[in-house]
Amino acid sequence: MNRRAAICLLVILAAAGCRRRSGPDAHYQEASRIYQQLYASELDDAYGDPRIEAVIAELKIVEPNSMDAEAAASLLGTIQRGKEALATDRARREKMAAAAAQAPGATPIGSIDIAKIIAAGQPADAGPPRDPYGTGALVAEINTSTGGCLADGEPFVEQGTNVTGIVYRLAPGAACASKLPGFAGQAVLVANGRMYRRIPDPSPPGGAPQAASAVPDAGPPPARPRPAAQAAAESADAGEVRYYYPGQPVPGATPPAQQPQ
Repeated sequence: MNRRAAICLLVILAAAGCRRRSGPDAHYQEASRIYQQLYASELDDAYGDPRIEAVIAELKIVEPNSMDAEAAASLLGTIQRGKEALATDRARREKMAAAAAQAPGATPIGSIDIAKIIAAGQPADAGPPRDPYGTGALVAEINTSTGGCLADGEPFVEQGTNVTGIVYRLAPGAACASKLPGFAGQAVLVANGRMYRRIPDPSPPGGAPQAASAVPDAGPPPARPRPAAQAAAESADAGEVRYYYPGQPVPGATPPAQQPQ
């Protein structure tokens, strides 16, 4: 009887030892470090970065008995949901861009030199260093320096030039408003990842498109004095510009004639 009790005690002690949690797992620590770096610089686009696969591989070999096992499983779920949401968003953007390209009077995107259009807005005299928040600035650099304060929205097509791109706006919150105060109430038109133009924010997606005059770019206050050549170039470009949003009537288009009843 005593021998049987001793055997049972050994089994219980062995089971308790198997359930004991180990310390931190090096694979989880490395996966978490890479993930945080990717998301800080790319936000939701990080889920489409090839380096996210290295994060997944590290998480899958985390020791099940480690203290990081639950956190690793949670991060795997977050990444999977992020990848699915990104795929859905990209499909939506491609569909809207295709619809915009088929709008009346649209010019094939491949025939437009975006770089030349952006360069045309720059003064011939180089003058002071380039404004990091003005025309031609990389949105990725602005988001890296501000922690992602410019959020992407709907695509746009600029009437007359047929330039296409994505509309960005200042992310809500006091932190972003203090970092980019000059962007409040504005829509930032971005083509090929670079700031193309800033305008007063038109009607929200789904509302009726409105005409908006282009305004010269300016970084956070205090604003730097502009060279005379730049002021002249902006003044010449101050005509009315209309923007078309997919699914809405084309600004300036003649409505179809009503059929007699």
